[in-house]
Amino acid sequence: MQSIFSKQVHPFKQLAFAMGFMVLVMLGGKALMAGGQIENSPIYYWEVSFSALMCFGLFNCILSVPYLKRGQYFSTSLISFAAIAVSGGFLASLLSGLSIDEAGALRWLFVVFTFSYLVFISIVNAMRKILEMAKKQDARLRGEDV
Repeated sequence: MQSIFSKQVHPFKQLAFAMGFMVLVMLGGKALMAGGQIENSPIYYWEVSFSALMCFGLFNCILSVPYLKRGQYFSTSLISFAAIAVSGGFLASLLSGLSIDEAGALRWLFVVFTFSYLVFISIVNAMRKILEMAKKQDARLRGEDV
């Protein structure tokens, strides 16, 4: 059985999964709130949106390691991250009736996590480049590479 971490999963597929999961959780929460099973909290939608963004960012960085076309992966990852942030914010605003400014500290969480995501994906990309250079150097020292 092949590990998920050795497969090349395109960022748009990751985006589709994260968006589907986010919509499912938001609509499930809305149904539970309408039925009275859980407390009606408009901030819930912003929390779900942020959680989906965090999960996407984490898995996107991890799944970037086996991807062969780094430049393409990096650009589509940034587009996907922006897409899930904007669409999640739009959906949360639509379902909750609150703007991101009215959502309290979540605004700053979005800002901080966006910069953290950019730093983290850059670090992963740099680590992969350093690892490839080390492999080439090791092959040269063993005389395998001419």
